[in-house]
Formats: sequence, C-alpha cells, structure tokens
Amino acid sequence: MENNFSFKTRIQVRYAETDAMGVVHHATYPIWFEQARVDFFRAVGAPYDEVEREGFASPVLELNVQYKRPCRFGDFVDVETKLVHEGRCKYKFLYQVTLNGELCTTGYSVHVFTKNGAPTRDRPECIKKVKDKLFSD
Repeated sequence: MENNFSFKTRIQVRYAETDAMGVVHHATYPIWFEQARVDFFRAVGAPYDEVEREGFASPVLELNVQYKRPCRFGDFVDVETKLVHEGRCKYKFLYQVTLNGELCTTGYSVHVFTKNGAPTRDRPECIKKVKDKLFSD
C-alpha cells in the first residue's frame, strides 16, 4: 500500500559522478537513492541514525533503476521518494529523478528491518512514533 507522504531531495550533479560521455554514470543513482532515503527518514521525523542507535538496520534486498533521459554535470536534479508497504516485513522505496520537471530516472529499493543481524517485524521506536505517516498497519 502506497503512502501519501513523499519527500524531494535536491542534488547537484558533481563532475566525479559523470562518465566519459559526460552523463551521470549508472552507478551514481543508487548513491542518490540512498541519500534520498536518509533525507526521507529525517523529514518524516525518524532520522536513520536514530534507527541505528536503537539497534536496527535496514539493508537493501533489491534494487532497480530505469534510465529514461541523461543528467549531466552541473544539473540540479530532484529525487522524489515515496514509501510502499510490502507485506509483513518488507517495504519499498519508489524514486523518481527529475530535471526541470522532466523525468530522467525511476527506480525502487526493497528493504527489511533487521535487529542483531536477523529480519524482524519489530520496528524502531522512532519509526513507531511516525507510523501513521509511514505504514498503514
């Protein structure tokens, strides 16, 4: 079930993120997605460092990126991030990268909370406090 809350992260394309053709290298997008997730958690009121202080982690189980249009050095892109609840333990972040309102890249990552290295249905207290914004159950 998709949540209504979304958050946009603005990123300026750095020269080091481009390839020999002058476009953003494909390996850069997962880094942007990670930054967008961290910003999303902070914006919703559950900073990821607090999640970790509570002994939880949120590893990536699956990653998908679809390239629609190139981004280049110096561009300012927006990464819109939304959360989808995927069953009892998993959740998915959806990403849309836009440049001046034009869609450049879409993707998603699937995650699970872990504690002591094992998947858990339990959630950090900071996540429970903002549950209504994040999860529908």
